[in-house]
This record gives sequence, structure tokens and C-alpha cells, in this order.
Amino acid sequence: MLPVAEKIRTLRQKKNITQTELAASLGVTFQSVSRWERGMAYPDIEMIPKIAAFFGVTTDELLVASDDMKDQELEELFADYFQKAYVEEDPKKKLELSMEAYSKFPKEHRRSCFIAADICGTLVEENALPREEALPIVRELCTMLLNQKTDPVFHNWALRYIYRYEDEDKLDDWQKYVGKRMTEPDLLELRYLYRGEYDRHKMQAQTNLFKTINECFPIHTNKHFEDNTETARSVIEGSEISLRLFDLFRDPTEDADLFLRHRAWTYLYLSKGHFRLGNCEKGYEALEKAVDLCEILLTLPRDTILRCPNPIFDLLAVNPFESQGIYLSVADNVYTTFHSALTGNEGQWKWLEPYREEPRYLSVVKRLEKLNPIKYRDFVSEKEMKETIRKKLSEDGKLIPQDKKGAE
Repeated sequence: MLPVAEKIRTLRQKKNITQTELAASLGVTFQSVSRWERGMAYPDIEMIPKIAAFFGVTTDELLVASDDMKDQELEELFADYFQKAYVEEDPKKKLELSMEAYSKFPKEHRRSCFIAADICGTLVEENALPREEALPIVRELCTMLLNQKTDPVFHNWALRYIYRYEDEDKLDDWQKYVGKRMTEPDLLELRYLYRGEYDRHKMQAQTNLFKTINECFPIHTNKHFEDNTETARSVIEGSEISLRLFDLFRDPTEDADLFLRHRAWTYLYLSKGHFRLGNCEKGYEALEKAVDLCEILLTLPRDTILRCPNPIFDLLAVNPFESQGIYLSVADNVYTTFHSALTGNEGQWKWLEPYREEPRYLSVVKRLEKLNPIKYRDFVSEKEMKETIRKKLSEDGKLIPQDKKGAE
């Protein structure tokens, strides 16, 4: 409908007069006013100022649609598009409908985002165009959807589409858009399943489940920083639940498996909780068990591959001495973080402080230090660890300037 038609009808109704009364005031027929309001005819050019003057508005106000009218017109346009696209079974024809409708909407409009997601779905899921033609369109539309502020749902749709369709070597370009709701491991699992890469899908699914198991208990939340008996009991309960869960997926007679490092940490948290409650004997038992597991880990042959006998994790494997990119290996990291926990002054480990001068505690620390897999024996501070990482990041062996660390 023409903007002027809607405007004349709205202004007449606000003035509470009939079409006949308006026609008489303007010196035209009732039929003329009726055709104007239905959009079937346009007032003569010399009539526009008369109509505007009668209603007390400017000619611009009369001729330009209001925001409400524009929104109504866009909603009608979208409804027409949606009905046609819903029943269209030919992907190419559906794509034509979507592209035509998309061109008529402001790019920031919510309906524009919906149609853009439809276009991506038609290209990715229904192969409406050859991939070499479709991929640039999908990239452009997904970028728009990921940057829009209209609705987070469109952000998630865009991530699903681009991770399914993008070239393998280009996936890193999209990591900046990945958040907490749509994590990269979940997106990769979706990608491999969609592409029929079932071995990679199974591996990713196992990795995701393994990570979830090791992160879903109270000992891994910030709550354990609170220094009170309720928190200590929560840490103990969470640790015991974790240990029981680990045993469901492993051979209890064999300590050297995929869960070795995680079990060592869980026992360390368990000891911390008992020490906080004054349960010294239980605290020492858990602490010594934690170091027992560290000893098993740090004395393994350097080519050892840790696995899990349970079919749920049969594809997962890790060499604890293999370098983790720019970071320390699993074994080196376990030693440095354990030593820091037992001897440092970090807030979460202050519960151990009352016991640090006791002979039994000191013997546990000395036992751990004998296992040091790193060439130097001194305590590695957080600052020194960051310097080590910065050195590894530098291609020419020189330290990266402080102002470039974040970018790297």
C-alpha cells in the first residue's frame, strides 16, 4: 500500500470524520477518497497541499511513511515471503525467493537476519548452488549475522553454518566469534558429523565428554576460594564424587591411564578440604595419594601413551611428556603447579599454610621435588613461566615486547 493512502486513512480516523465528510471538505467525490485510502489511486498533485493543510501536517509528513507504517509494510512483506518459501521444495527457486526478499529489507532489520539465515541454510544444507559459488555468500551473510545486535539466536545459527561449510584452513578466522554458548569443540563435532567424517566426529565427541567430566564438579569452580567450613565440605564432596566418577570409566587396578593427572589434582583438592576442617590424618592421606599419582606420572617412560580402556574413550590418547605447543608438557605442568600449590602463597592454597612447617608435610614436598622433570630445581614463579612462554613464542629467540603479548 502507498504511504499516502495509509496516512490519509489514519489522519481521517484521528479527526473522527467519515470519507464523505472529508470529500465534501476537499471538494472531491466520496469515491475519490475511497480509492485514495485503498491505494487504488493517487491524489492529483495540486490536491496534496490541500489535504496536508486540512489535517494540519506538512506535505512531507503526508507523503513519507511513518516508522510504524514501514514496519507494518515490512512485516507484510516478510509474511508473504515466509509463506512462499515454506511451501517451495526446489532449493534454487527457494534461494531466488530469499535473495529477492533479502534485498528489500534494511540490513540491520531482524527479518533481514532471519532471511539471511534462511539463505545460508538453503546453500549449506540443500546445496542450492555449487560450493565455490555458495561459500563467498555464506561467508558474507554469516559475518553480518555474527556482528548484528538484534538477536543472539542468529549469532548461533551463523556459527553452525560457517563451521559446517568453511574450508578447514580458514576455521581459525572465525574463532573470535566463538563464545560460551557455542564452543569450538561443540562446533567441530557438528562439522565432522555433517561432513560424514565419522572417525573425527567420534574423536571430538569423546574429547568433549572427557573435558565435561573434568570440569563439572564443585572443585573446579571459584567457590573453593571462600574460606569457610561450608566451602571446605563442598570441596570434599565434589572431590569424592569426581573420584567415584573416574573409577566408572577406568580400570581401578591400573593407575597409569588417561585420568592420571586429573585424579592427582582431585586428591590434592580433597586434602585441602580436610586440612581446612582440621581432619589432619585424612588430609595427609589424600595429599600423599596425590603425590603417589604424581610419582607414577613423572616416572613413566618418556614415550608412554596414556589411554583409557573404556569404549567411551577408546580413541583418546596423550603423551604426558609431549610439548603442548607454546606451553609446558603435561608432566612439566603437573610438577610446577603442584609445587606452587604446596609451597606458594596463592589464595586458594592458604588452607594448607598451617601445616607447611610440619615434618610430615615437609617430607611430602621433598618427595615431590625429587620428581622434578625440569632441569632446574628452584621454584618456578608465574613470572618466570610467562617469560618461558614468551621465548617460545618468539621466532628469533628474543623476548617479545610486553605490549605485543596480548596480540600474540
